[in-house]
Amino acid sequence: MRAVLDAGPLRTGDWLDLARGALDAWLHPAVPSRVPALASLVGGGLWTMVAAAVVFQPVPPDWPGYLAEILLPALLAAGFLLVATLGCVLRAGDGGGRTMAFAAGLCTIGYVTWMAALAATTAGLTDGPTLAAAQTFAMIGTTLIGAVLVQAGDETVGLLLVVGSVAMLIPWAPVWLAFGAAWTAVGIVLELERPSRLGARWRAS
Repeated sequence: MRAVLDAGPLRTGDWLDLARGALDAWLHPAVPSRVPALASLVGGGLWTMVAAAVVFQPVPPDWPGYLAEILLPALLAAGFLLVATLGCVLRAGDGGGRTMAFAAGLCTIGYVTWMAALAATTAGLTDGPTLAAAQTFAMIGTTLIGAVLVQAGDETVGLLLVVGSVAMLIPWAPVWLAFGAAWTAVGIVLELERPSRLGARWRAS
């Protein structure tokens, strides 16, 4: 970068190169971020509490299984898990290609739709089938991200995403516990891997 700046007035192509370099440095920092791990742990923990509140009801609620008192915690969990999912996307680097870009876009739209449906349900503006459809949309995107990670060699995190998301596609509330457990496990894996990934970055530099 210093050489480019010292070479003289910057042209449009130089500005684009600098912007791409800055974006790449932000997406792939020298020190691995703890945000995805923390988001996974918080989101997974919140969702496990949501699932437990539903599963241990004396009379199971109708599908999709949301109770009025769990809508806000579910919305918070979905927000954290969106951050965690996009953090997992970055693990693939350039290896995911267009498939990962498509999966990330699909997942983002799905999660935002799911969160909007949760908020609308909290306000009494939508119904259960709409909420279930939005949730399914988010899970399909997450499953695709997990599959791409597995293909790229990131088997542990990828399989956890696939297993957790596929479980949420089953119309049976107890499998929500598997979704929460899978995301909690992702958070643990990301946090345990962080020192080794940090060491690899330092050795590479």
